[in-house]
Amino acid sequence: MRGKEHPINSLLAKLREIFLNLSFDEIINPVIVDEKDVFLQYGKEAPLILDRVFYIAGLDRPELGISKEREDKIKQIIPLFSKWNELKAFLREYKEGNIEGDDFIEELVKRLDITEKEGIRLVDEFFELKNLYPISYKKTLRSHMTSAWYLTLSHLIKTKPLPIKLFSQGLRFRREQRQDESHLFESTSSSCVVVEEGFDIKKGKGLCVQILEGIGFKDIEFKTKPVTSNYYEEGTDTEVFAHRIEVANLGFYSKESLANYGINHPVFNLGFGVDRLAGILNNESDLRKLLFFQFYKPSFTDKEIAEKLGCEESPSYGAQISSIIFRKINEAKDNLGPSEVLCYQGRFLGRDIKVSAYNWDSGKPLVSYAGFNEIWVNNGEIFGLPKGGSFKGAEDVYKNGINTGFIFLKLITDGFVARMEKEFKKGKTELDVKFKIAEHPSDINLSIPKDIMDYITSNNKRVITKGPLFFGIRAE
Repeated sequence: MRGKEHPINSLLAKLREIFLNLSFDEIINPVIVDEKDVFLQYGKEAPLILDRVFYIAGLDRPELGISKEREDKIKQIIPLFSKWNELKAFLREYKEGNIEGDDFIEELVKRLDITEKEGIRLVDEFFELKNLYPISYKKTLRSHMTSAWYLTLSHLIKTKPLPIKLFSQGLRFRREQRQDESHLFESTSSSCVVVEEGFDIKKGKGLCVQILEGIGFKDIEFKTKPVTSNYYEEGTDTEVFAHRIEVANLGFYSKESLANYGINHPVFNLGFGVDRLAGILNNESDLRKLLFFQFYKPSFTDKEIAEKLGCEESPSYGAQISSIIFRKINEAKDNLGPSEVLCYQGRFLGRDIKVSAYNWDSGKPLVSYAGFNEIWVNNGEIFGLPKGGSFKGAEDVYKNGINTGFIFLKLITDGFVARMEKEFKKGKTELDVKFKIAEHPSDINLSIPKDIMDYITSNNKRVITKGPLFFGIRAE
């Protein structure tokens, strides 16, 4: 059975194929960008951009001398310790960065000829590494894929002939002032650049439409921003909306910012917010639940609910017999009781068997009306409804719901044959079961997985699979 894809990665895969089919070359852009590049690209706007970025920091390695006090502390831990020169050399190498943190204890134990337990105590009580504080570098995590495109193009423009068509997909990081359903520290971008003579904003919009239509969007509109970002050419900074939600941004990089990287050709850029696109496609407005669904109670579409329903008990050998019983009962459903119908006679599990359906009520049909109800799913709820869309009050279910294909009677015959298999294997020679009124899904052998049932109850949804049956099945 194939596993379930994450909606973000699934959409990234589709976008990737679209870009490749449009003759774009794939690039892996750097995630770490130097602060100075933000100034080169954004100019006077750079401080505002940097206010939203994450700076990279690291722990400063302490200068650890061996004072008399420290010597005494070591001797408390290792009474017979004598390798003072080796310890000094080790401390010097650590300070100079020649010993990595994940190798620290292993190297310490080996060089000083001590036990692992003693090494761990030294780290905790002598080195006091837990008291270190991070120091920020001038490196940042990219907040826009644009930050990396300048770096990439500054190198490729020297060696790669025009036209240049590149795309890159990956995470971007923004120090949002609040975390909510539409603002996260990390988000996913699918971005491209085009360096081609004669490529204008009209062609750029056409490219955007072509890509969005390729993943299922039709309602697309463009709005030129009244105030242009510093890294875009005046009048080209354009927001793209799908279903009235901003999902992309496009424009031409400014000549001034490109000149800072030695790029003398116009560069068109188009970047999609993949999370927002996936949210629209999956009808999920809370991006936290879309990206990190594992931390939230699951939610299911009607299609997913329908696909997870099944039989509580299914026959291992007698599936064909169950279908025959169902067909015979269906053919005789209008027979008035008291009546009995032979449904199957033949060999089963090495024995001769006979299976009959019967009704004990005078003047009543063999099976009451609910026996032929069908299982529907609509708006997160499960219903048992008569065939033909005639049940009053259920018009929306018939119109917009999903018919699972399960019928009460077929579920019941599957359950009966499964039970018959078990009983006959135990040596019993007869099984007689009466079905009167269905109150619960188990009464018709309908299985609803726990995660689906939890979702239904926690959202105050309903499962209605009730109704009169009033018939019996006997096997001997």
